[in-house]
Amino acid sequence: MKGALARRGRSAFAVMAVALGTALLAAGSVADAKTDGAWVMHRDPAGFAVQKPSDWQVQADGAGEIAVTAPRGTAAAMVRARVVPERADLAQWLQQHYAATEPGLYNVRMLKAEGRGPHVAHAAFDYGSNVFQGRASVIAVRHGDMATLFVAAAARNDFAQRLPELSRILDSLRFGAAVGGKNPAPQRQLQALTYARWTDPYEQAFSADLPAGWRTEGGLRRSTWNVRLAFASTSADGAMQLFSGDMTLPRMFIEPNPTITSLGYPEGQVFGQGGPDGQTILRFQSAENFGAQLVRSRFGAQVTGTRQRPDLAEIARRNPLLQRGPAAATAADIEFRLRDGRIGVLTLTTFGGAGMAGANVGTTWWADGVHGFIAPADSASTAAAAMARMLTSARENPQWAAGEADHQRRMSTQYQAYLRWSQDLQQQAIAQRWQADEARQRGVRDLLGGTVRLQDPTTGETFEATAQDRYYFRVKGADRLTALGSDTDFKPLRDLDLTRLLQIGTEVPDR
Repeated sequence: MKGALARRGRSAFAVMAVALGTALLAAGSVADAKTDGAWVMHRDPAGFAVQKPSDWQVQADGAGEIAVTAPRGTAAAMVRARVVPERADLAQWLQQHYAATEPGLYNVRMLKAEGRGPHVAHAAFDYGSNVFQGRASVIAVRHGDMATLFVAAAARNDFAQRLPELSRILDSLRFGAAVGGKNPAPQRQLQALTYARWTDPYEQAFSADLPAGWRTEGGLRRSTWNVRLAFASTSADGAMQLFSGDMTLPRMFIEPNPTITSLGYPEGQVFGQGGPDGQTILRFQSAENFGAQLVRSRFGAQVTGTRQRPDLAEIARRNPLLQRGPAAATAADIEFRLRDGRIGVLTLTTFGGAGMAGANVGTTWWADGVHGFIAPADSASTAAAAMARMLTSARENPQWAAGEADHQRRMSTQYQAYLRWSQDLQQQAIAQRWQADEARQRGVRDLLGGTVRLQDPTTGETFEATAQDRYYFRVKGADRLTALGSDTDFKPLRDLDLTRLLQIGTEVPDR
């Protein structure tokens, strides 16, 4: 971890979470040795100067992404530039949205968030897992729709002892400082993008804040079984792109099992037309592995790093589709580099009935929650901030949602009615087959036993008689059957009021 922090390359992960997302989540219970008083002035090519303990490391990706980190990563002083809408309450934004701008941050528990004026706010929170525990204090100062965040973070047990030196580091920070007595080289800093509200052009189902002047394509798409949102927004010069969703992903995946294998369907088999309506036989994939494959196939890019996202995986576990049995959920950020040198991050989640591949009934799983950005290395901060703005501003149209819910209810009602009709039809067909089979068996028994079954057409009564004549009659109104046989279809006794009996199976249906 120490070596990773010492890298000076323009890592997309470093842009988004230099210390909170990586180094501080690795904070252990053993603190770094306390500063021995040897402080030095660090002048950075990014155009700032800061005082720090001599053995602390500095990593910067422009003036909006700075981290000064203790040798073992148990403490850090950071500066973050973030987009905060002017109309948003700054303290509320810190409480509800700041953690989402640091993808490596999870299990966040806000201790407080309060405003200290119209453009200043303070927040304190705990973070980490059962193994890694940390605490952070944040001061946010807003100018327009941009806010500068000054963050002091450390292992929870050492936070109080670390806070004075972290505060000293942040207080000493000066921008525009010369490097070696010379002016710093020109560089791109976090651009103050303006934003416009984009609305799904197909059904007005969804809207989000996207950079003004960018070209946005896509939206809500309906297919046979799916309603899926997928769009991408690209800067005017084509260098930066935000994306959400992926219409090329199959509707679902089916894990191989003995039944499917016995039918001759190999792993990788695609059912239907493929794409969003397709189903693919594929064993469950972790988000790290599946995301790496998606990056290579979608962008032709080289994967340069992966990081698990337990916060997103926990959200996926609450999906109603996973409440019926054993299930798995994984989420990850995939860092990649394109052939033209640009970098990016793709985030996605995989979830479903994993761990049941030996079952005779195929279990299913899904890949969803795809989003991310692409940008030149020196503009990654801008793209990351734009993606955070997109995610935090996303809204579903309540009218569309109500209409869609009503549509789904009607579709469900119709589908249930169809299932009942289909079930009744199948039961009727089965019953008719059983009746026909029973009739054939009775016919065989009658033939072998020398009997004939008769029915009175006026009363519906049925009788059996010795099969020795072609036609049979009975006296009308008689309590007991006296079947009179004849070889001709005429009354054998003219003086009696007789009813002609019908033979079951030949003259009337055997039902």
